Amino acid sequence: MFMALVVAACHEEDAVKTISDSSNSAPRIASFSPALSATVVALGWGNALVGRTPWCVSTAPIVGSLNDVDLETLMRTKPNLILIQQTQVGAPPQLEQAARAKNWRLEFIPATSLDDIRHLPGAVEKAVGQPAPIRAQLLVDALEKELTLCAAAQKLSPAILLYSDEPIGAFGADTYLAQAWVAMGGTLALPNKGNPNLSLEELFATQPKSIIVIVGSVGDKDHARSPSVLDDACPKRGVSHLALYAPKLLLPGPELATGLNLFRAEIEKFCQPMTSMNSPNISTEQMNGDADKP
Repeated sequence: MFMALVVAACHEEDAVKTISDSSNSAPRIASFSPALSATVVALGWGNALVGRTPWCVSTAPIVGSLNDVDLETLMRTKPNLILIQQTQVGAPPQLEQAARAKNWRLEFIPATSLDDIRHLPGAVEKAVGQPAPIRAQLLVDALEKELTLCAAAQKLSPAILLYSDEPIGAFGADTYLAQAWVAMGGTLALPNKGNPNLSLEELFATQPKSIIVIVGSVGDKDHARSPSVLDDACPKRGVSHLALYAPKLLLPGPELATGLNLFRAEIEKFCQPMTSMNSPNISTEQMNGDADKP
């Protein structure tokens, strides 16, 4: 009985794993996840972020990635908390060893499913161990506001959401973006989980009504404008095709609410009668705004 109680106590209900004891000192946070870094900043702890990856939007020193930890720079930043996006792999052994030697806390926080994103602000706040300058619930409420029913999502369903069309890579049913689509009233043509790669035949075998390609990496804006294999294949099969440059949709954090707001506007516009267009296909970079257009 005693051992059963001990085992039960080791399971964190909020899926946050702590490697060492908490500290009451002012937070000095190093983050190895763009999503977690964005959440730290959104909660008002931007000045406490002392280390980040090359992909995090911050002026904090770059301490590498989990595949290439810059321990020398990391030690110079003197963190007392290190945030890592939870995966099956965990942290590199050298990072865990350094954390134990320097008494850094390692916190593993999941950010894969929509429920993970809902709990992300609270999980980061709990990891820091003190109330955030900006209430975590405000970030959660902003996300929930965008997860209400959307008529355009229903009209375009069943849909497949892709993050790449060459090669074809999809958002599976258990990913936060696919789950957000369902929360908005849409349905999914693809039952697969994870991020499967598909052949063109496998893609259309699911009989989607629409295929939405969402990209957001460097160089993808031009790619979203350029012709792809789907531009030719979709009209032949009566499938609607949207190509969107939408980086905010691809960051599982507080920016997701803004991304979903713009996404709703784009699919609603797409579903309006297109009197001047003969094709059901559209390619747009509206998701990143038009301010940079000439």
